[in-house]
Amino acid sequence: MEGSGSPAVSKEPVTLRFVPAGFHADLDQVVVDQYQQENPLVKIAFEPIPTAYVDKITAMQTGGTLPDVIYVADAHVKPFAANKIAADMEKLAAKDKASQDLLKDVYPAMLNLGRVKSIPGQYMLPWALDVLVMYYNKTMFQASGVALPKPTWTFDDMLAAAKQLTKPGDTPAQGQYGMNLSWTAWSEYVPWMRGFGGDLVSADGKSQLIDSSGSIDGIEAMASLVTKHKVAPPIGTDFGGNGFHLGKVGMMFSIRNASVATRKTVGTNFDWDVELRPAFPKKRVTGMGTAGTGVSTQTKLPDASWQLAKYTISPSAQKIYATSYGAVPVLQSLRDDPSWRKLAAPPANIDTFVKAADYGTLPPDTPLSCGTVYVGDLNVLMTKTLTDIVNGKVAAGPGLRDAAEQVTACIAKA
Repeated sequence: MEGSGSPAVSKEPVTLRFVPAGFHADLDQVVVDQYQQENPLVKIAFEPIPTAYVDKITAMQTGGTLPDVIYVADAHVKPFAANKIAADMEKLAAKDKASQDLLKDVYPAMLNLGRVKSIPGQYMLPWALDVLVMYYNKTMFQASGVALPKPTWTFDDMLAAAKQLTKPGDTPAQGQYGMNLSWTAWSEYVPWMRGFGGDLVSADGKSQLIDSSGSIDGIEAMASLVTKHKVAPPIGTDFGGNGFHLGKVGMMFSIRNASVATRKTVGTNFDWDVELRPAFPKKRVTGMGTAGTGVSTQTKLPDASWQLAKYTISPSAQKIYATSYGAVPVLQSLRDDPSWRKLAAPPANIDTFVKAADYGTLPPDTPLSCGTVYVGDLNVLMTKTLTDIVNGKVAAGPGLRDAAEQVTACIAKA
């Protein structure tokens, strides 16, 4: 069958408990229903956990009641692996060639989001190709007489355009801005560090690089969009909604899933499209972020659970997800598939989403005791540090050096 690409899942009736992703549970339900039609001996208990997911799934683990197949976001991968909530699926995939071939078809950058260097294994199967690209207000560009973004744009090109688009207001919320960023998300600030020659930590995670010259240069350039050039609003500016959607911001950066809300909210108010993120001085790099499925460590049906988890990245399931505008298929073989290529614009320049995969970068791997770039002490520290820098309370150099001292101390104790 096209969906599973493997031998029959079960010769005896089985029931599997499945926790869908909260933000696309409706699509997961369609996928699960189709899987059951193709595999009539498998009954699936659909168990959404819409709130406090990590707390509830952790409580289930403690009580020995983890479902068979679980929702795993990129933020969950390391803690779920370290705390033995998510099982290593590489061992399950190794049992049949069809599984191995399917994994080889997944964009490597996305598959790697489900892995952890310090805890080898595959703990998440990504539901989509989710790499940050530039969303831009085509109408604003044209009204301001600014040339539309090109895939060859550099940081300087973006800044020049942003200056032309920006129109100051009496208050920050009343102004029009060239761009806005998700300033404290790792998928935003780490690419700025790496794009200027720095990083958050070393490749092995054993030493911090926050106060390296490249990192300082990158964050200084990022913050200058607010503090010096004033082409972006300060953190905390309240537009009464998403500034890009309201026509107050000319450029924003996000993944394919942002197209869903953008299409719904913007409607015909203005024309918009997407383009590659501009290249930084040292290299072109952009952030990534996705979610997906995993097999729990407590399943008593690991092989059947693997087949269900694997189905979410099968061609059949990927085409279902793609028709929503919320996902680009994570399989390279579906790069040109009409399930998403033939969807009506906007966005029109959809090849951008697959080209961006060449520049996606992975999150830094830090000792779990120090927290991660998603949660915990490190996330809290970087959020405060970057907020203070972007809002002009401290310069990039001193702010990052202070953060570096704290991270160095934490790594030394890990």
